[in-house]
Amino acid sequence: MDTKRFFVYIRSHPRAVALVPTQALTDPEGTFVAISALSADNGNSSSVDSNGDIRVTIDIERVEKSLRYYSPLDIDAVYGCAGVLDYQGDTYVFIITQAQALCNLSGLDANAESKPVFRVTQVMSLSLTDNIYDSQAYRRMPGAMYDDIGPADIDVYGISNPCSQMCTFLANGAFYFSPRFDITRSLQSQKMRVISADDPDICDPDPKFQWNNNLLQIFNDYRMHMCSANERQLFDYAGYAVSLIQGAVESHYAGRYSDIETHPDSAVIAAFLISRSSSMRSGMRFLTRGVDDEGGVANEVETEVIVATKAITFSHVQIRGSIPVFWTQEGFQIGSHRVRITRSVKATLPATKRHFSDLLSRYKRVCAVNLLKQHGSQPGYNGVATAAAAGSSGTANGAGFSEADLGTFYKTMIDAMGLPRSLVAYEAFDYNGEVRGGHFDRVNTLIRQLNPFLSNFQYYMVSNDSGTILSVQRGVQRTNCIDCLDRTNVVQSVISRAVIGEFIRQSRIVSGSVMDAVLDGLGRLWAANGNSISKLYTGTGALKSDVTTSGKSGWAGFFSDASKSLSRLMQNNFQDKGKQTTIDLLLGSGDSGLVCRPVKLYDPYESVVASQLEQELAKISRKDMIHVMLCTYNMHGKPYSGGPLGSWLAMPRNMRPDFIAIGFQEIVNLDVQSVIAADNSNRRTWEQVLSAEINKQYRKAFADKADGEYALVSSEQLVGVALLFFAHDSLLPRLHNVQMVKYKTGLAGMAGNKGCVAAHIMLDDTSICIVAAHLAAGQSNVAERNSDFHTIRMGTRFRRGMHIDDHDYAFWLGDLNYRIDLPSEQARKLVSQGQVQSLMMYDQLSLQMASGKVFRGYSEPEVNFAPTYKFDSGTDIYDTSEKMRVPSWTDRIMYRGKDVNVLSYYRDEIRLSDHKPVLAMMKFEVLSIDKALKRQITRNLYAQRHKNQAAMTNSWAGNGTKIESLIDWAESPIQEKPDMELTKKSTSSDLPPPSSDTQAWWDVGGPVEHIVDASKAPGAVYINPFAPRVSAMDSYAVSPENSVRSRSLSQTRFDDLKDPQKQFQSQLQPQLIDIPGDPFADDGSGVSWEPIQPH
Repeated sequence: MDTKRFFVYIRSHPRAVALVPTQALTDPEGTFVAISALSADNGNSSSVDSNGDIRVTIDIERVEKSLRYYSPLDIDAVYGCAGVLDYQGDTYVFIITQAQALCNLSGLDANAESKPVFRVTQVMSLSLTDNIYDSQAYRRMPGAMYDDIGPADIDVYGISNPCSQMCTFLANGAFYFSPRFDITRSLQSQKMRVISADDPDICDPDPKFQWNNNLLQIFNDYRMHMCSANERQLFDYAGYAVSLIQGAVESHYAGRYSDIETHPDSAVIAAFLISRSSSMRSGMRFLTRGVDDEGGVANEVETEVIVATKAITFSHVQIRGSIPVFWTQEGFQIGSHRVRITRSVKATLPATKRHFSDLLSRYKRVCAVNLLKQHGSQPGYNGVATAAAAGSSGTANGAGFSEADLGTFYKTMIDAMGLPRSLVAYEAFDYNGEVRGGHFDRVNTLIRQLNPFLSNFQYYMVSNDSGTILSVQRGVQRTNCIDCLDRTNVVQSVISRAVIGEFIRQSRIVSGSVMDAVLDGLGRLWAANGNSISKLYTGTGALKSDVTTSGKSGWAGFFSDASKSLSRLMQNNFQDKGKQTTIDLLLGSGDSGLVCRPVKLYDPYESVVASQLEQELAKISRKDMIHVMLCTYNMHGKPYSGGPLGSWLAMPRNMRPDFIAIGFQEIVNLDVQSVIAADNSNRRTWEQVLSAEINKQYRKAFADKADGEYALVSSEQLVGVALLFFAHDSLLPRLHNVQMVKYKTGLAGMAGNKGCVAAHIMLDDTSICIVAAHLAAGQSNVAERNSDFHTIRMGTRFRRGMHIDDHDYAFWLGDLNYRIDLPSEQARKLVSQGQVQSLMMYDQLSLQMASGKVFRGYSEPEVNFAPTYKFDSGTDIYDTSEKMRVPSWTDRIMYRGKDVNVLSYYRDEIRLSDHKPVLAMMKFEVLSIDKALKRQITRNLYAQRHKNQAAMTNSWAGNGTKIESLIDWAESPIQEKPDMELTKKSTSSDLPPPSSDTQAWWDVGGPVEHIVDASKAPGAVYINPFAPRVSAMDSYAVSPENSVRSRSLSQTRFDDLKDPQKQFQSQLQPQLIDIPGDPFADDGSGVSWEPIQPH
């Protein structure tokens, strides 16, 4: 089957991995792609920029000119690159080495363009910094989906490839690609994009179903930023980067003979099934449930059934996905599985709206089919939403909610959206109740119930001869059960066969016998699809496969389902965590940022375009002032005793906080048992108590002007450190991408008695980070506290490797444990006299910040309150124990960001602990930007630079000027032809004329192609992006050992500067002898050369 193949070549210095099209080796104009990690010293020892991000270069090079510096890797031709990922301090390229041809979606139309589909069966990873994994011993062979490290992963020294598990996952048989068409989109989506896109010839995969979108990010950036429209089209056609879908691809052919394999030419109709799993919230069964703040749901799959004849092509799409509310479920439960709803109706509504907004934008109308139990919900269900508001486990006894409760909550959310039934309809069908006793034919009752929607939504159909669209699908069925697996697959298969059967009967494209064969084949396709999706989500095949195939079940099916259920129980409880880690690493989600640094494209335009983009966005962005309340409180392990909380969370009458963040320390006793058990019962209690208290204080402060309420959005706990984030319901629709992570610093990062819980929050288009921290204790342990701060600051990472300091605003709430460097008696005397400022002169944190050792770039509001530590627990009396600890401001709030206005900074006098809580009221501006418009502006800015670059190249070519001239184009926009003449007069008779925007002072006498400074070559960086990036910057090629005869700039005589022409001739054209591997010695012109052919 037709596909594109590549040979893999390696360059040693500087290290690079190249994919060379097989046909390019014999093409005089052949090109290839080279991928390398940009390094300051060109030895690849460091490819990290100032933000800690990995910078990778992608270059298109000529085979004839550059391939001589590469060596072929001893493997067969590969299928392309699946992406680039940084993991555990190294950067890896994932290459598809083996694939299985499955089918051709062009169907039976011999004149149609080929649309082959392949299944990935083997993937290898190559390091961009080290050649150790180039050896055959590290090539992961196909095996079980999640094997332990096997012999193929270990060489004689016992070193394993760190990416072996990820390679195995990508080769588990569930990933598919096509080198000829965009497999991430349905046929209708592809056609609509061709009609509506500005440039339909350019491939634009759907990021939702391009499962390796995170791995291919630098390729997407290269295509959109570094290529002109024509170059982008050529790059896409070459097929270097392979878009993968995760899911299933199945095919079936029917014709005049029942044995179609013996008579393949007799086929008159072909059926294909393609399932595309969403990458938005991918994961394992009990670890990934419900919805996230972006609207992504667990186990969301788009399934398209294609029926093709020689005359027409038909397509029908259905979707499945977890119930789009915030809910979780414990894996190890015997009998009925109880669920926990974690957010109230108001707190859930924005995410549910985002989910259905995405569906409506894709499919125009939605019919939500809910297959959960419809009986047995708890009486007075309004109480469920109330309990969920505080994140409680559900019922009074903590047993959780039933499946029926979850379905009722789902119906409540659909009603709360307020959309007309013509856009989003809800249909409930108690599958288990209806088919109990083996009455699977009762599913037809649901089909009759859905008939009005099926008739109205229609399907997509196109003429193969003319390409005319004969019908479009105007809506989609969204089906769910608790797992969106077994029940869902059965119902989707029945719907699919009903729609396709009706289409064939009406169109009469085939005979009745062939139609029966097609429908029977569809049953087998859906059964195989169910097994594939189930293996991804649970590790086992689907239950009720016999029902999907034949519509009935027997004892064999019963025992098969029992065996699979037991296998699921074991896998979900003992293996899912490792699988989830692998998924998070590849998708850049979860806690992957702790071990994966962001990989970004080296973009010489970036700084210029970013500056221009900022100016443009300032014109179209909307600014809004928000108010926040921040609090930190060390609870000394005290649980809530049930008493009043006084004025602790009181609100001023003239300011309603948009969100409230409360950071706790020692929410449990920091004893060995608590550290090991990670008890969260105290946090659960405080979630409910504070939810009620915050709304009580809100109503008290604003009385009849109180509008809406506060809801708990998210919370997390690391042993004694906890962070609770509440928001007013008016802010909830503007919050998205909320993520909380934990980071340990106790016992060198092994224990959670010290550390942080950090939250990443997107408010409109402004990023906010909130850190609840507990640093090292002890009067004299200043260095340890400083170290904890820097460890948390650099080690805490969110999705896609985002750091704390990468946010627009960052707030630290914590028991930072910095003390007062005074004797206890002297400090107590100053406190009693109210000499706060005098006491602050001895504050360790203030002194450390003044010396630049910690919290550089952060500020603290002015402290006008007495020290908050240490009191006799439950009193206002400073420590009277034998230790007589020095009163200190251990509890602090720090902030960083543009124009943060501090409204108040104070402590409350509540007596629950040996600390006092510290609170701050602040306000700052957030931005809202039209993302689609931002993308368009960005593309326009890059397009303009490519246009200017092309104009400059043509202009210089007309004047005989070489493109490689040294110009400072990355610093200033190129808008016109540069003036190559120097200023006639110099400002000094002893010095050459100064540099201008278009001419450097050392370019006297005309442009030069390369400058080699022998003393600085090992640390050189590229100044001219147009110059060939080969061994010119290699410390091995430019060194005294290799007899490169050039004089360093530091050795230039001052007399030479008096004569610019002499300077140009004597220094800027280094004399190099002919040495092997020296690219300056010979450019290859006129030399007969053949590349080394891989074996």
